[in-house]
Amino acid sequence: MSNRIVTFGEILLRLSPPSHLRITQATSFDSYYGCAEANVAASLSKFGLPVKFVTAVPDNELGESSLSMLRSFGVNPIVSVQGKRLGIYYFEQGASERPGKVVYDREDSSFSTLKMGMIDWRTIFKKANWFHWSGITPSLSQDLANLCKEALEVATEMGLTISADLNYRPKLWQYGKKANEIMPDLVQHCDLLLGGVDESESVLGVPRNELDTDDIVFANWMKVYPRLKNIVSTHRMDANASSNGISASLWNGKKLLHSRKYNISHIIDRIGAGDAFMAGIIYGLITWPEDHQMALEYAVAATCLKHSISGDINLATVNEIKALVSGAGGGRVSR
Repeated sequence: MSNRIVTFGEILLRLSPPSHLRITQATSFDSYYGCAEANVAASLSKFGLPVKFVTAVPDNELGESSLSMLRSFGVNPIVSVQGKRLGIYYFEQGASERPGKVVYDREDSSFSTLKMGMIDWRTIFKKANWFHWSGITPSLSQDLANLCKEALEVATEMGLTISADLNYRPKLWQYGKKANEIMPDLVQHCDLLLGGVDESESVLGVPRNELDTDDIVFANWMKVYPRLKNIVSTHRMDANASSNGISASLWNGKKLLHSRKYNISHIIDRIGAGDAFMAGIIYGLITWPEDHQMALEYAVAATCLKHSISGDINLATVNEIKALVSGAGGGRVSR
């Protein structure tokens, strides 16, 4: 495929207690690298698309190890080496009715020292035709929100398709601005958006009547953000930390499409499931631009499989995802 994709965000070290232990019980941690935009980049590269990931890391072994992981997936990191530390987050895997928990330790990370003018977006976007970002980056600081806007303005000027995951994380918006004060100015550049109706007012600043159906809410989003061509949303049903029902929908401005529902009876790791979906819908819309239903089914199958894989990144292949879309699930051994 000729599509060349750029993603932009922070890569973090994730530390998780083994065997569903609580953080307060842990005497050791399993380590992984990831975070939203890095996870999307790795999945897309694994699907066979050329991907650059723009970030910043420190000049130490953790920075180099995180980049080596990305390169192992075929991702081309475009890196500013600066600052003194790689951000960390601790993830406590939930079980049954005990929810999972995230503790962030990412203040003063290398990525947080980025500012406008530090990244040559025109050179980075020169041979690209797709740019992906998420709401995590502008949630971290005003400087990063400004840098994100800078990237979006250049990407828009250069004619790239732009996608975003709202990724609303209330714990991260701590610098005196609310999400709906920052995000509308950024989302106006987007062609594809992943988000839920509950985020309408809190993130996008679009009033929502509680009785409005999803298609009405998404149609209102498109009125406020006329560049939007597709809006996607994932849905969890009958959920606890060990089992979920999951499906997704896509609004293309004319019709609200619904995917098949999957019942995930034993969750190994749900971190990165939304990123697996995001990578899946980007790949799906590139591969089947006229078949939105197929693109949606591919994306929800990708997120379904991610729940069975430890770590942040979806290791499922295109063929495995297509097989699940075709009904080849159920746990039979492939011989």
